[in-house]
Amino acid sequence: MTEAFSALFSDPRLAVAAAAAVIGIAFGVLSESSQLCLFGGLREAREHRSGSRLAAYAMAALAALAATQALIAFAGVELKASVYLSVASALPGIVIGGLVFGFGAALARGCAGRLTILAASGNLRALTVILVLGLAGYATMRGILAPVRLPIEAVAKPAAAVPDLVTASGLGNAARIAIAIVAIGAALLLVRIAGYYRAAAAIGVGILVAAGWAASAILGDDGLEQLQPWTATFVAPLSNGLQYLMTFTGAKIDFGVAFVAGVLVGALLSSLAGGRFRLHSFESPRQTLRYLLGGLMMGFGGVLALGCTTGQGFAGVSVLAPASFAAIASISAGMWLGLLYDARKTAGATIASTPATAKA
Repeated sequence: MTEAFSALFSDPRLAVAAAAAVIGIAFGVLSESSQLCLFGGLREAREHRSGSRLAAYAMAALAALAATQALIAFAGVELKASVYLSVASALPGIVIGGLVFGFGAALARGCAGRLTILAASGNLRALTVILVLGLAGYATMRGILAPVRLPIEAVAKPAAAVPDLVTASGLGNAARIAIAIVAIGAALLLVRIAGYYRAAAAIGVGILVAAGWAASAILGDDGLEQLQPWTATFVAPLSNGLQYLMTFTGAKIDFGVAFVAGVLVGALLSSLAGGRFRLHSFESPRQTLRYLLGGLMMGFGGVLALGCTTGQGFAGVSVLAPASFAAIASISAGMWLGLLYDARKTAGATIASTPATAKA
């Protein structure tokens, strides 16, 4: 046991993975119990005129922003090497990827994070989708779909990152603290709309996003090697997780894989404790095809957009990456288009099934 602990703390990668697993468990519990989901929020707002889940999602993003900016200002944590600030983004790719991901999420009735939670709660449809999503994501990053992605990314140009603009302004940490205070104030305005439990869970999720940044940046630096900072996200980790399962003996675990594993455990425990664990499967071949297509679109679109509603919506926004705001807007638009598509399809089916006498 002593040797295991020594190995854990002597290897930055293992220390980061252990912290990520713990953060993932807490993330899974809070997300499952509060039903935190951007697509669910948009659907609830459209169909039931309720803003509870949408407000909770916004609160989580604001809490992540506030906590991360405070972390940078007071603890001096450096996050410039994160994928959201270090990778030059092609705006057309971000927008197209976001739209594709969002529409795919509408087809599959949930985004990558929510479907991971549902899979742990017994939903076999969701489990199938995240497996397809992971496969499609990996094929887009390194496989047969990469030739479609590469020409779009070839036109990428570095954007002026908001953190750099803050530093250049001479305001530095004062500006970060001001941003954190404004974000906290905006989040507090949404408490009553979200409901007290959802609001508390959303704030907890936002703090966990900042905790992920802290764990990966601090524990990942042993003076000789600095691992790339990571925090909560799902598209790349689901893809890398499949590879890790298949090449376990020759692979090294990272933050993302450990985080997703923790989320699955946390969501399972939460659903069992709350009596919400239920086995669900597909109802028809048509529904199966719909969900498979949704998973394929999310895998491809998520890689092109550099993240999902968690990765871009929480992690990317928390470090003020310009592309993240474009990504989450595009994802939301794609989801809304998917909801409108479903509404028109349902209306058409209703009219077609109405007897001629009733139409007359």
